[in-house]
Amino acid sequence: MKTILVTGSEGFVGSHLVKTLKEELHKLIATSYPLMIPKEGSYVPLDIMSLEMTKEVLKDHQPDTIFHLAAISSVSKSFRDPPLTYNTNLIGTVNLLEAARTLKKQVKFIFVSTCEVYGGGSDLSETAKINLKNPYAVSKYAAELVCQNYALNNIDFVILRPFTHTGPGQARDFVLPSIAAQIVEIERGTKPPLIKLGNVDVKREFMNIQDIISGYKLAISKCETGNVYNIASNKGYTIKQALLVLQKLSRVKFEIKTDPSKIRKIDIPVLIGNGSKFAKLTGWKPKFEFEKTLEDLLNYWRAKTY
Repeated sequence: MKTILVTGSEGFVGSHLVKTLKEELHKLIATSYPLMIPKEGSYVPLDIMSLEMTKEVLKDHQPDTIFHLAAISSVSKSFRDPPLTYNTNLIGTVNLLEAARTLKKQVKFIFVSTCEVYGGGSDLSETAKINLKNPYAVSKYAAELVCQNYALNNIDFVILRPFTHTGPGQARDFVLPSIAAQIVEIERGTKPPLIKLGNVDVKREFMNIQDIISGYKLAISKCETGNVYNIASNKGYTIKQALLVLQKLSRVKFEIKTDPSKIRKIDIPVLIGNGSKFAKLTGWKPKFEFEKTLEDLLNYWRAKTY
């Protein structure tokens, strides 16, 4: 049985991936940033900003596959703190690859990049022009190049570019969880019935996290070394469309107002991918409807105590 090491296991996507892999009885090493280790479960502390610590963890556990999720993944946060974004997403990836190189064995390195590297558009395939519009995209694309460089050092890299996804556990830094959390606060009477938003006309895929996880699971066994793959549904929805669904699901009425301070100076109007390369190779296709995704997200915040 091969050993899979997952970085960022404490995060939104990582927690879902770890749960799925554990259920399938993989030999799994779930790593977590030391200051954010979840109270439940078994996690190995790992700070990817420390090369020595990263080398030690990989030496101790000898992974055959590394699934690299640990990152600053919020575009808005990347604008607020570019140095943290570049350090975590680029240098952290370099440290993992360098540590993997010292294992003296063939290692499969699955790097989760982002659709943000395309800078916008529709029907975007893996050969679409790279157009970097925010620090997050820059950091991820730079890390992709580093992965390619390490291919000469016993590293079988695969690059995944997932398009926008959401679901239970995603932080309020992201637009749909923020809206869902505010609706619950209005339902509980702890917030006035008003939600302020930026540009509600931007269009994204907003796939269900469970569909993304099923894609990641397939990537471990199916994806070919040295390749880049979009994970995309080729369907887009505006934030305005999401709001209409959430208003129907809400137990109370609320008002929506535009807040100019929430409108980014650099925004991507449309970001929809072509995932045919990945789908053809793996047989993957999304199963969850947009409405179900939003319902799950809203119910997650309703069940949350805070």
